[in-house]
Amino acid sequence: MSFDKLIGLGMLGVAAFVFIYYTAWVFVLPFIDEDNYLNQFFLPRDYAIKLPLLLLLIAGVGVGVFVGKVLVKNQQKQKSKKKSQ
Repeated sequence: MSFDKLIGLGMLGVAAFVFIYYTAWVFVLPFIDEDNYLNQFFLPRDYAIKLPLLLLLIAGVGVGVFVGKVLVKNQQKQKSKKKSQ
């Protein structure tokens, strides 16, 4: 198995784990008694909304920074082309 496939398989495994964990946290945990031992594996339910919003905000900032860098870089290339002509 090549290294790319191994990395892809690892990413797929992490994504599947996160999906199953979050689904159980949001949809199953509210129907389980609060004194059940399963509750020790999950954060409080408030974080079920706060964490995805925080991750979405971080991802949005990351995409914005990336697009900004690409635009600045392209603008610098165009300026250097105009100077060389």
